[in-house]
Amino acid sequence: MSEVAERNVHIHARTLVAVAAVCVIAFAQLMALVGSALLAQPTVAVLGSPDQSIWFTSVITIITLATILPCSQAADYWGRKWIILCTALGGAVGSIVVSRARSTPTAIAGFCLIAIAFGCQSLCYAIPSEVLHRKHRAYGQAATNVAAGMGAVVGILVGGALTRNGNPDGFRIFWYINCGVWVLGFTGVLFGYNPPPRELQRSLTTTQKLQSMDWIGNALVAVGLVLLCVGLQWSNNPYSWTDAHVLGPLISGLCLLIAFCIYEWRGTKEGILHHGLFGDRNFPLAMVMIITEGSAFITTTSFFVFELVLVGHFDPFSGGLRFAVLFLISTVFSFIAGAYTTWTRQIREPLVVGFLLLLIFNVLMAYYKTTLPSAASYGYACIGGAGIGCILINAMVAAQMSTPRHMISVTSGLITALRSLGAAIGLAIVNAIFHNGISSELPKGIAAAVLPLGLPPAELGHFIAAFTSRNQTALLEIPGFNPLMLGASGVALAEAYRVSFRSTWLAAAGFCAVGIVASLFAWNPKAQFTNHIDAPVETGLAEAQERTEGFVQGDSKPGSQRMEAIS
Repeated sequence: MSEVAERNVHIHARTLVAVAAVCVIAFAQLMALVGSALLAQPTVAVLGSPDQSIWFTSVITIITLATILPCSQAADYWGRKWIILCTALGGAVGSIVVSRARSTPTAIAGFCLIAIAFGCQSLCYAIPSEVLHRKHRAYGQAATNVAAGMGAVVGILVGGALTRNGNPDGFRIFWYINCGVWVLGFTGVLFGYNPPPRELQRSLTTTQKLQSMDWIGNALVAVGLVLLCVGLQWSNNPYSWTDAHVLGPLISGLCLLIAFCIYEWRGTKEGILHHGLFGDRNFPLAMVMIITEGSAFITTTSFFVFELVLVGHFDPFSGGLRFAVLFLISTVFSFIAGAYTTWTRQIREPLVVGFLLLLIFNVLMAYYKTTLPSAASYGYACIGGAGIGCILINAMVAAQMSTPRHMISVTSGLITALRSLGAAIGLAIVNAIFHNGISSELPKGIAAAVLPLGLPPAELGHFIAAFTSRNQTALLEIPGFNPLMLGASGVALAEAYRVSFRSTWLAAAGFCAVGIVASLFAWNPKAQFTNHIDAPVETGLAEAQERTEGFVQGDSKPGSQRMEAIS
């Protein structure tokens, strides 16, 4: 990097306000995501249809995957601001719909509106990177991740507190609060983020912008990801892998995604998977790392509190509190990792350490048992949170630093979408492992516990069904039943779950091992950590940077290859 590029151009409060505004949006997104899962049971307890509660979180994942890449590409042509405002409005309206819902289908419709707000998720990572100096990019990513982590912590604590002590109606207050956060973020972006128009915004007509969008690629990837996620969501929940409900969308989705890859490879060079993205090995490595992290992280979100409650015998709020600690520590280590990367200009080392910590966390959870002190779960949460904090910011920085500057929005969109895809794939894998384990271990364990106590072998199936459904009337009607069987079965139940949980954690550890290998092959782009600002939010700052660096922006304007192709 030339000496002139190292000359410093100072940012002002207006830039920091813009970063803070998009961080509020990230806060609202994670608060909503956590709330959709945490408050699912209280919500259906009030609204009914408990079998539909799984769709509260599922629709957010599915709609996010369908919208995030088109929104990322559109932001290059119409600007970031209006994409964020339009999607955030959906979050505010959706929160009101959920809070006022009188039926579960209405709540699901509200979650669909909230999911629209996740279409701008990649912009919450792109904007802090492009409006700050490149050497401070890790700080920008740390800010977004700290905000997101705090949103998750607040969601867990507020949601748990509002629905505690038999008050399921408290979910309504939660969504009122979330609506307020969306409105705060919307207002902050409306008045605090007013960047000068980008080159493509000024130079292209609306028709040219529409023609420049990768409509074929967007359609293939959106529909393919939605079908794939629906198939994975239904696998073993409630359909078997061989059921048409699973195979139909799963195979169709895979075929569309294969067609998408072929089209992006042979059909176009400037689509979502722009060929210029793959000029540096760090980008495909970042893709692998974020998929594996997403697969490992979804195991934590699905089974950490679950295991603490069933095996550790914590109440749900105490288990949720330890989960909140995991998010809190991830925010602390996001800042620490951001500071380390900024000062050393190294991304490989914190990535390796992060995946190693996450692997250790999964191995420790694989051997978690009832006899461990309660403090152990806090320690495990700290280790897992530290690993996640180190990985997330540096995986995004690795991707953004390895691709052309004018492609930062699409780069961020791909990385964000791949994390969600990794989570969907990982969830299907660990759910299959868990269900296979529990279906094998539970009958075996309960049989060993109750048959010696006098239960007739012919009644074992009836006993297991009545015990697992907590049907006391059915238990009392079983010949040979006695109260001692309940205590023995409770111990056997906890042990069966512990063994089944172990397999899921070991699978997650395998995901982390892949991440470690990928991070070892990454390289440190130290020369990229410069004083240059890719997209100054202040007009005067952009002009000062042009004068300082001694070039005219039009001579190196973003998207010049696209303009040449259009002309």
